[in-house]
Amino acid sequence: MRSYKKTIIGAIILLLFVLSSCLYSFYGPKDFNEQIFIKDNHAKIIGRAPFPPSKEHWLGTDRNGRDMHLLLIFGAKFTLITSFGVALLRVLIGGFLGLFFSLWAPGLKKYFNDFFLAFRYVPSVLLGIILMIPVAAVFNGVNVYSIITYQFLILVFIGVPSVTIFAADIANELKKMTFIQSSYLMGANHFHILRKQLMPYLRSYGLLFFVQQILSTLQVMMHLGIFGLYLGGPTQMQIFGYDDPPKNASFSNEWAGLIGQNFNEFRMAPWTVFAPVICFFIVILIVNMMKKEIEENIAGIQGVKMKVMKKKESPLPHDLKTARAFEFVERVES
Repeated sequence: MRSYKKTIIGAIILLLFVLSSCLYSFYGPKDFNEQIFIKDNHAKIIGRAPFPPSKEHWLGTDRNGRDMHLLLIFGAKFTLITSFGVALLRVLIGGFLGLFFSLWAPGLKKYFNDFFLAFRYVPSVLLGIILMIPVAAVFNGVNVYSIITYQFLILVFIGVPSVTIFAADIANELKKMTFIQSSYLMGANHFHILRKQLMPYLRSYGLLFFVQQILSTLQVMMHLGIFGLYLGGPTQMQIFGYDDPPKNASFSNEWAGLIGQNFNEFRMAPWTVFAPVICFFIVILIVNMMKKEIEENIAGIQGVKMKVMKKKESPLPHDLKTARAFEFVERVES
C-alpha cells in the first residue's frame, strides 16, 4: 500500500505559502512597512536603514527600509509558481519526448543525445546566464510580462533534454519486464503497452521527476539571482541603495532577486541575504522530503511487482511433479 502522507503535508505547506503570497495585497502594506530613518524627540536622525531584526521588523529591513518579512511573503508567489510551472512543463514535454523515443522512434534517441551533448557538461546556470543576459541584465523598457515569459521558457528549455533522456531510459528499463515482453509477444501495440502497463509506473515516476525538477529550478533561479538576472528583470521604480549610480533592484521581489540585490550588503546587513536563503532552504527541505518518500514508494512497488512475477513464473508443486513425470516417461521411451 503506497503512502504519500509526507508528500501531501509538504504540498499543503507549499500551497499555503503561495496563497498567503497571492493574498498579500488584501492584508499587507504596499510600502512593506518602509522605515528609512529613526529620529529622536528632537527630530535628530539616530539610525538609518538597514535595520537588524527586531519586534517591529522580524527579519530586519533592507537598505530602502522595507521589511524583509513582508518582502519574502510578497515574492514567494513568483518564486514558487515559477518553479512549479517550469518543473511541470519540463516533465510534460520531456516525458512525452522520452516515451516517443523509447516506444516509437528508438533510433532517434542517439541523435537527440548527440545534439544535446553539451547539456551534460555545461552547467544549466551558465546556459541560463548566456541566454538571459540580453533581456534581463539591465532595464531596457521591455514589457515585464514579456521578460518573465522569455525567462520562463529559457528555464524550461535548459531542463527538457535531461528529463527526456531520463524518461526514455526509464521506459526502456520498464519494457524489459517479463509481463511487458509477454504482451508484445501476444501482439499488443505500443499504445496498449503505454496505456495499460507503463502508465501505473509512469505516474509515480512523473511525480518523482516533478519534485526533482522543482529542486533543479530553484537552484538555477538562486544562481541567476546572484548574477543579477532577476525574474522580471530590474526596475527603475524601486531603486535599491544610496550608491551612485544606484544598484538594480528586482521588479518582482522574488527570493533569488532579493539575494542578488542584497548580496553586496552581506557584511553590513547579513540578515538581508540570510532571510531569503532560509526561505529557499525550507522549501528545498520540504520538496526533498517529498522526493525521498516518492523514491521509497517506487522502490516498494518494484519490489512487490518482482515478488509477484517470480511467484507467477515459478511452477507450483503439482506442476513440478507433472513436469518431472513427463521427463521420466520421455527417458524411458527413449
